[in-house]
Amino acid sequence: MIGKHSGYHKWVLPKGLIERGESPQEAAVREVEEEVGVEAKIVDLTPLKTIEYYYFADLDTSGTTTRRVKNYQETGGSKTRIHKQVIFYLMEMEKDLGKEGWEMEERQWVSYEEGMKLLAFPTEREVFGEAGRILECL
Repeated sequence: MIGKHSGYHKWVLPKGLIERGESPQEAAVREVEEEVGVEAKIVDLTPLKTIEYYYFADLDTSGTTTRRVKNYQETGGSKTRIHKQVIFYLMEMEKDLGKEGWEMEERQWVSYEEGMKLLAFPTEREVFGEAGRILECL
């Protein structure tokens, strides 16, 4: 399942920040549910891949929203340089909740080939490719 991000309108894998008191695994499961509406379980605690990157954005510091970014660099945000580390795990769906969360404007089940075409970022295509290689071996 991939989602089309509501802030920068590109197809991405679900991901997000680790909240206080969460493990990386708990955060991954929570983010998948929040962003693409899928209850899932991690099938292997060894990460598929860990990626790190930087981007620029304008942050929302009002405290009135759960969205941390006011404007992404694609929509003019440029004030704050943000470092992000994302740990991806291979997961198995337990239940499809039927609807994406507020961070995604759309969600879609895709084939391997479709996912490789739609995913906007090379590092996420690498993650998707690694998952495909693992599943091919099962």
